[in-house]
Amino acid sequence: MISRDPVPIKQEGGRRWLAILLAAVFVGVLTIRSIATFWTDYLWFSDLGQSGTWRTLILTRVWLVLAATAVAVLLFWINLAVADRLSPRTGSFSGSPDEELLERFQEWVGPRVRWVRMAVAGFFGLMVGLGASQWWRDWLLFRHGGTFGIEDPIYGNDVGVYVFDLPFYRDLFGWTFQLVLVIALVTAALHYLNGGIQVQRSVSAGVKVHLSVLFAALAVLKAFGYWLDRWELLYSDRGQVIGASFTDINAQRPALNLLIIVSLIAAVILLVNIRLKGWTLPIVAVGLWLLTSIGVGGIYPAIVQRFQVQPDELNKEIEFVAHNIEFTREAYGLTGIEVQDFAASSALTAADLEDNSDTVDNIRLWDPSVLFTTYQQLQAIVTFYDVSDVDVDRYRVDGELTQVMVSSRNLDEDSIPAPGWVNERLVYTHGFGAVLSPANNVTVEGQPDFLVKDIPPASSTPDIVIDEPRVYFSDDASSEYVIAGTSQLEVDFPIGGTAGELQYNNYAGDGGVELGGLLRRLAFAARFANFDTLISSRLSADSQVLLVRNIKDRITKLAPGFLFPDADPYLAVIDGQLEWVVDLYTISDQYPYSTGAPTGRLDAVTQGLPNSFNYIRNSVKATVSAFDGEVIFYVVDDSDPLVRAYQRIFPTLFTPGAEMPPELTEHLRYPEDMFRLQSDMYTLYHMTDASQFFSTVDPWEIARDPSTSERLVPFRSRELNLADANEQPMDPYYLLMKLPEDQDDADPSFIIMQPFTPRGRPNMVSFMVAKSGPGDYGQIIDFRLPSGTQLDGPRQMGELINQDPVISPEFSLLGQGGSRVIQGNMLLVPVRDSLLYVQPIYITAEREDESQAGQAFGAQADEGLTGIPEFKRVVVSYNGNIKMAETLDAALAAVFINTEQPVGPGGEPGELPSDVAELVTAARQALDEAAAALQAGDLGLYQAKVEEAADLLARAEQLSNEAVGAETDG
Repeated sequence: MISRDPVPIKQEGGRRWLAILLAAVFVGVLTIRSIATFWTDYLWFSDLGQSGTWRTLILTRVWLVLAATAVAVLLFWINLAVADRLSPRTGSFSGSPDEELLERFQEWVGPRVRWVRMAVAGFFGLMVGLGASQWWRDWLLFRHGGTFGIEDPIYGNDVGVYVFDLPFYRDLFGWTFQLVLVIALVTAALHYLNGGIQVQRSVSAGVKVHLSVLFAALAVLKAFGYWLDRWELLYSDRGQVIGASFTDINAQRPALNLLIIVSLIAAVILLVNIRLKGWTLPIVAVGLWLLTSIGVGGIYPAIVQRFQVQPDELNKEIEFVAHNIEFTREAYGLTGIEVQDFAASSALTAADLEDNSDTVDNIRLWDPSVLFTTYQQLQAIVTFYDVSDVDVDRYRVDGELTQVMVSSRNLDEDSIPAPGWVNERLVYTHGFGAVLSPANNVTVEGQPDFLVKDIPPASSTPDIVIDEPRVYFSDDASSEYVIAGTSQLEVDFPIGGTAGELQYNNYAGDGGVELGGLLRRLAFAARFANFDTLISSRLSADSQVLLVRNIKDRITKLAPGFLFPDADPYLAVIDGQLEWVVDLYTISDQYPYSTGAPTGRLDAVTQGLPNSFNYIRNSVKATVSAFDGEVIFYVVDDSDPLVRAYQRIFPTLFTPGAEMPPELTEHLRYPEDMFRLQSDMYTLYHMTDASQFFSTVDPWEIARDPSTSERLVPFRSRELNLADANEQPMDPYYLLMKLPEDQDDADPSFIIMQPFTPRGRPNMVSFMVAKSGPGDYGQIIDFRLPSGTQLDGPRQMGELINQDPVISPEFSLLGQGGSRVIQGNMLLVPVRDSLLYVQPIYITAEREDESQAGQAFGAQADEGLTGIPEFKRVVVSYNGNIKMAETLDAALAAVFINTEQPVGPGGEPGELPSDVAELVTAARQALDEAAAALQAGDLGLYQAKVEEAADLLARAEQLSNEAVGAETDG
């Protein structure tokens, strides 16, 4: 008997149906989740009072897709119908195998032709139409844009034509050309399938008419594209600068004009050829177009550039360089910079310091990057909290405007105890409080002198009191949701500073979307793909779902693609409430004749700004409540045409700047990213003379940073992430001070500052400041040093400090015993018409060893020195006199009162007395021997040598002071 294996037909069919079922379930789940996300997004916008903004964002995309799809489907359907009508009668095939297949295709399609036509038109029309959703911003600006009041120098168009209109024209051209091209290809394919095009025979007359019309339409569209290319010459990079150059105007533009004519002639030829036999004329037209495009459009401009421009480039290009200077300075807000001479006097006295106490008393002694570590170690308090990056602001404390460092205490979502849905979504929902300390105060232990600290927040001054300390929305919150207002109490903080007993709270704010009834629960459960949201008994209809808790994500969701946040939001205490302040930018990459933004120094992590743009304004400042997430967009620069257009598009989104509370106005800062960009552009665009700019007569660069403190912000440009700290450009920094022109003002100015040096040289050439006060916000001043002055730049000053015969051994001593010396930000501080250098010095332990260096300098055994940076010294330099002391007052006194170096006959500082130099040399030798002893494991000898070095340095300092006193008495 013959046995046969069963044929698994039913099993294969079962697998097929199972696969179909699983695919259907997968698609269904995705569809349900998409619908749930769509609806809950609407609820979120509506909760923030921005349902109108949501409708504009969504309906604009929907309308564009529907309109584009309808047009595309209609055109496809018409052309397919024409192709069917023009198809040859049955029996036109010759009977070859290939044509037999085509005949069978016709037989199958024939009864279904209308359905097939609609399916093909619908498929291709939808594919082409969906791309229109990307135009929404360009379309809205095209409809609502205005004018800039500035005309381009080539065509005389208002800049608004390029910023508001040209992007939409380019979108429309690209889409239409693509549509007609795809229609032509699909139609040609259908003609082939219908027998209207046969390889061995000529094309039928009807098909020829049809395809000729389509190709003529492509030629007309190409002519329109060349017309747009003429405008886009204003972004050309052919010359030395961005913008239309001599070659672009005198060769490329005529070539484009000729190509427009050739394209139109080609369109006419294609239409005329309808009545002629063959395709000779169209082929000639295409050949003429190719020849013109290559010869006139490519070769001719290259010849003009090489033989007419390059031999006389300055004279040929100077007019166009001037256009670039003018438009670039306008695009980046450089035209309003006021240039002032700064004497850089060497006659500053102690009396001058006393008269400028507002400046001196607010010199910053704490670096944000160093203080961040200190705050984290001392003020995170518990493992599930951490602090945000430290920002600089100013507050009125005891009647005096004081520079203050501030950080929020946020929830560390990675350190939540016993992770799970209840703990992560219901229990540990928020951070708590903030940490504030003066920028200029240090305790005797080398730690910040807190104004606000601990949990619950304890204030040392009635001027800064936090009434609502809970932080549900922050700058480092994740995109994950939490649910508040449930029957499950939320953790606030440990009672008594221990993790044993906890203080709980129930949310009383209005910062989320109400969970509501069953339908909303189902929607949120689908959105989060979490069943607990649906079934948990801890939730009620009044519970609130807090979505988008990261403040920058919150802003960009409300204003997607048209408002861009600064990388550094900062916290402000306003009337007892914690408010985040976020600087927002309007940008464009369509400003004519403007050089692209140098984004290399922007934050590489947050990516607030895109990599490519050539126009920017800080027109909007947003506040986000840390407690309930309320977002308010204040328009602070209504002269910006872009923000005026966005106000017309989204009328409910913006609030006039005049309605900003005065308490908030006092905390506005000139934004860091904006100032970085302006400073980088200004290194070249401080030159306004076109011939000097062309020849790069006076290029600057950002002064190099000699500090050794770690950066909180990694640079976006990898070329700037250099191992040598001295090669990194200085970050701009905030100061509270009185500029020379502000001496009669009641309060000092809160400024941001950036020093410049000549390119490739270390000496100072200028420093630029931007003011942030309520009365002078946005005023930018470029203080130019005298051309003959050789003032040491920051990097040069850092080298002098490290080479100082007294300071260098002290650094070595401080760095012994497992400690690391951190040289903080080098601050250039203007005082009257003079410049001081101030650099704070910190130490931190790299392991939990007792600090021998601390003992050698009279400190206690430093039990806290386990990675917590401590302020130890401050260096002050003026007019070549460099001193280091334990306090700023002592260092200033050493420079200006007590220990000025003896002055020789030529008026220059004299050399150290020989006995002082010998003591310093002996101290260095003792430190070298101490290091060798430590490496050999001889801790006793190490301790003895460290103490010997400290004693030698103390004797050297005493002798130096005595020598100065004797010289002064003489």
